[in-house]
Amino acid sequence: MKIAEILARVDDEKLNQYDARVKTAWLSEVEGMVVDEILNMAEGNDIEFDGYDYDRDFERTLLVPDRFGDVYSNYLAAKIDYKNGEIERYNNSVAAFESSFQTFAAYYRRNHIPKDTAQFRGW
Repeated sequence: MKIAEILARVDDEKLNQYDARVKTAWLSEVEGMVVDEILNMAEGNDIEFDGYDYDRDFERTLLVPDRFGDVYSNYLAAKIDYKNGEIERYNNSVAAFESSFQTFAAYYRRNHIPKDTAQFRGW
């Protein structure tokens, strides 16, 4: 899914006053979490991610496969609700995001070999 597509999807599903640049910055936040907490934990991955800029990257394909696109739309919905001060909606949206994020993480971990990590031994 491309950045422009996910932004259009969110705008269709949830009325909001935030422009594409703000929502792209939010996408950068969640993409950073995907890279740091999921993708770079697998063998062979060492992705350097420094964020997106809407003007430059609006046609860039996001890292999470389309079938798990709710990771992005749920995160953006939660950010919109939080910024609007709609705390009850925010709680529901963030719960939906956590569920979709964990679903993708579990799928990815099942299908990729984890990196060897150093083990701490207490003497």
